[in-house]
Amino acid sequence: MMKPIAFSLAVFLLGAGLAQAVPINQVTPTTLTLAEVITFDDVLGGPSPGTNYDGILALNGASFAEHFAGQLVTHNSGDVLSGLPDGPLTLQAGDPSENLNVYLYNGTTNVLDGLGKTREDFPVERTIGEGAFAVLFQHDQAALGFDLVGGNVGQAFVSFFRRDGSLIEDITLSGLSNQSYGFARDGGLWDIAGFSVYNNDPAGIALDNLRFNAPATSVPEPSTLLLVAAGLFGVAALRRQAMKL
Repeated sequence: MMKPIAFSLAVFLLGAGLAQAVPINQVTPTTLTLAEVITFDDVLGGPSPGTNYDGILALNGASFAEHFAGQLVTHNSGDVLSGLPDGPLTLQAGDPSENLNVYLYNGTTNVLDGLGKTREDFPVERTIGEGAFAVLFQHDQAALGFDLVGGNVGQAFVSFFRRDGSLIEDITLSGLSNQSYGFARDGGLWDIAGFSVYNNDPAGIALDNLRFNAPATSVPEPSTLLLVAAGLFGVAALRRQAMKL
């Protein structure tokens, strides 16, 4: 029988381990092996104020809009997102001139940002980077990374969601100033269907170099594994039968 002191210590260590576990771990981006990257350099952008996108922007492997259907968008100094998305996870564009924008950052690379609230038609430069944006992956992910540029030591609020709209975790990124971020699902689960971002940075932020994995690196569906196993079993049975002949 375990002694009371040893048992208490084991319970304490187990509790400490569970307390430290988080649904999504923020990791060093260079530790992740991610095969796909969206740079926004192959879409129309241009020098500030760039190019306005009033609808959903669909690129290879991921799509972008202001928020997910079911989320509430309110406005302070910039967009604020609240509430859970509806399931299945679906992108919802913002109002005209308040959705997305792509512009040439520092004269070198296109970046994507959300446009804040305005009563005027695009362009309204003061709203650039003040709006929310959401990303929906074509295939669920276990890890991803991205760059946030243009910040001025404010905060970005990132929410990760499953395909059914349920929340995996909220993460707050502080001290924004042209940084790269990496995120890995605890236990290596492949259930990150998308994420949304809003910010309170006085300079606003933009997204660049979204990194994720191609479908070929995804964990096979259980039904696929069963078919593969059945096929291998069938091949083995045929070989045994042939050896008897």
